[in-house]
Amino acid sequence: MYTVYVGSNPYFGLGRDPLKSPEDIISFTKADAWNKQMYGNTRILVPMDSRCTASPTGTEDYVFYKEGGLSWTVPYIAGLYALTCQVKPDITPEIFWREALDTTDTISLGSGNQEELSRIINPTRLLEKIEKIK
Repeated sequence: MYTVYVGSNPYFGLGRDPLKSPEDIISFTKADAWNKQMYGNTRILVPMDSRCTASPTGTEDYVFYKEGGLSWTVPYIAGLYALTCQVKPDITPEIFWREALDTTDTISLGSGNQEELSRIINPTRLLEKIEKIK
């Protein structure tokens, strides 16, 4: 059994432009919580902000949260780990993190901006890579 928790591995949360598709990598930005800081390029980045979820106000309601928190990244990582376990049941956390890092993407932040966000998790590439090492 492997437990994922905030701080369990070198990952951090991404922001997202809410008017762009979450399927498009260029919709991602620095998270609101650390938008003013320089990105140190040391952590894998996973989606955190701009989420629509079931609402606590009713069974047919939804709510949009512009700003998330690191606790919102934990289910994402746990779900992705579960998917890799379906592809390779004997995968270890060490292999998962190594291959997750090896299959990340990089984007530039805005036009004319020299800053890049690298190490953005790419679930499709990760699962394809795990399939090859099966």
